[in-house]
Amino acid sequence: MTRHATDYGAYEVTPLPGQPQVAVCHGFMVPQDMRGRGYGHMLKAHQGATLRAQLHDFAICTVAAGNAAQQRVLEAAGWKKLAEFENTRSGEKTELWGHDVKGAE
Repeated sequence: MTRHATDYGAYEVTPLPGQPQVAVCHGFMVPQDMRGRGYGHMLKAHQGATLRAQLHDFAICTVAAGNAAQQRVLEAAGWKKLAEFENTRSGEKTELWGHDVKGAE
């Protein structure tokens, strides 16, 4: 796992065990007082550059089904919703998203 931090947020990238060309992206966070100003889009672009630099072919992440702001950031960056499931830990719906890193070049 690698934690990446910028002045406007942070995220983590972890290679999928047994499939290191697939990245698991998690811990994506823009501070509360900086939200709504486009920093999520900037951070997602930073993450995309990191994924390409680390030579990942595909990336996955999860997002709470009710997190419309994060869904907009993912869609704008070319990510696609792959599945939705009932999260037994939170009791909420969770979405699985994927991104063809190589196809984004």
